[in-house]
Amino acid sequence: ELSFKDGLTGVPNRRMLDKVFEEEWMTARRHQQPLSLLVMDIDFFKQYNDCYGHIQGDDCLKQVAQALSSAATRSRDFFARFGGEEFVMLLPETDASAAIKIAERCQQLMMKLQISHQESEVSQLLTISIGLGTIVPTPKDEIVDFVEQVDQALYRAKECGRNRVKTA
Repeated sequence: ELSFKDGLTGVPNRRMLDKVFEEEWMTARRHQQPLSLLVMDIDFFKQYNDCYGHIQGDDCLKQVAQALSSAATRSRDFFARFGGEEFVMLLPETDASAAIKIAERCQQLMMKLQISHQESEVSQLLTISIGLGTIVPTPKDEIVDFVEQVDQALYRAKECGRNRVKTA
């Protein structure tokens, strides 16, 4: 169990994500169903750590992980820590419009936390940027390419001012 759980936040880790992602990808491809992915990054987290210290930074990561994991409500929705201050949510049988609603719920959950962030350039509270993608995988599609597209959407969200959702 420890090998699939993030030691700090207690949510599933990257290793577990890779395993679940592979299974859900194959299922979506077999049944020709949409699969959505959210990649979420805490805005200006390095500055948060520099300002408040690493112990408070760790506590912040735990709070964010708990809040965001509650946005995934169905049994097959999967939330994990991707690494550092990045989190992902894999949403089987979820089209783009439903995924956008979940991404917006994630941002609302962050606002409800009311974590002060005086070093942020976008808000006095901690915020997240989200890249979102939806695919009905075909045999030609590769997971790594899909993740790259969603990651690019995340970077666009950051380039456009952070604290927003951008779709691949």
